[in-house]
Amino acid sequence: MIILRLLLTAAIVVGAVFGITYVWTTYFEDPWTRDAYVRADVIEIASYVPGVLTQLNVVNNQRVKKGDLLVQVDRKGYETAVERARAQVAKADAEYELQRQQAARLTELETRDQAAVANVNVANARLRTSAAQAALEAARQQLRAAELDVARTTIRAPADGYVANLTADTGDFVSAGNPFLAVIDETSFRVDAYFMETKLPQIREGANARIRLMASDHVLKGRVQGIARGIYRAEANSSALLEAPEPSFQWIRLAQRIPVQIDILERPNDVPLIAGQTVSVIIGTETDEDRGVTGWIGERVAALLAALH
Repeated sequence: MIILRLLLTAAIVVGAVFGITYVWTTYFEDPWTRDAYVRADVIEIASYVPGVLTQLNVVNNQRVKKGDLLVQVDRKGYETAVERARAQVAKADAEYELQRQQAARLTELETRDQAAVANVNVANARLRTSAAQAALEAARQQLRAAELDVARTTIRAPADGYVANLTADTGDFVSAGNPFLAVIDETSFRVDAYFMETKLPQIREGANARIRLMASDHVLKGRVQGIARGIYRAEANSSALLEAPEPSFQWIRLAQRIPVQIDILERPNDVPLIAGQTVSVIIGTETDEDRGVTGWIGERVAALLAALH
């Protein structure tokens, strides 16, 4: 019985030593931060053309596929503009044909007998033909623009993702260029981790990263995509386009937080990724196979400490 107690005590001590060693390595040697957030591209959806919404096919938080119909703007006025443009093309085409035939007839007369027609009349006829041809091309361009406006009344999802911030409903009037909903691109989820600048020498592009979601105990695999090459400082510019640094105490130096983008290599099926949610990031080259039993014990201890923060 005493031997069993001694063995159990020794196992606990060994486990504690391994766990403390792992935690020390993880939190004090490997670069890590709890100042990290999930990010995603937010595509603002606005109508190219003004009009009344006649059809709304989505609701907030709905998942959509690229090409899915989102909303339909009233087409009637734009279809009428297409018919009007087609009529203008027909008119311009007829005028061009008339001027072309007139110029051809005068040119033929001039070829037969130069005295039969004045040179200036032939030249004017050719100019009128060129003008009519230009007017025909302009009418065709107007028709293309009108057809494009009709096509733009149908607004489709530009990417796979989720509808967010829908602020319009059927019957609302939308103005050109004013966003009324957004699509969160589900293929663009990533992590922006803010590391102290003193940790940057230990971070390399392509390095492995472990991402722990605050909302759950899930640890995701990631990879360092890159380090930001600039951050905003309020005192960097003045009205004269010159730097205007504020006075600071020389004996106090605070490390800046530098954004580091982490690509997410795997996504959990049972836990949704949400742009803006908080995560912790640890940079290191260690893999699951490298950690073994010792690493597993340390990982449990690290998880416990992270939960206590």
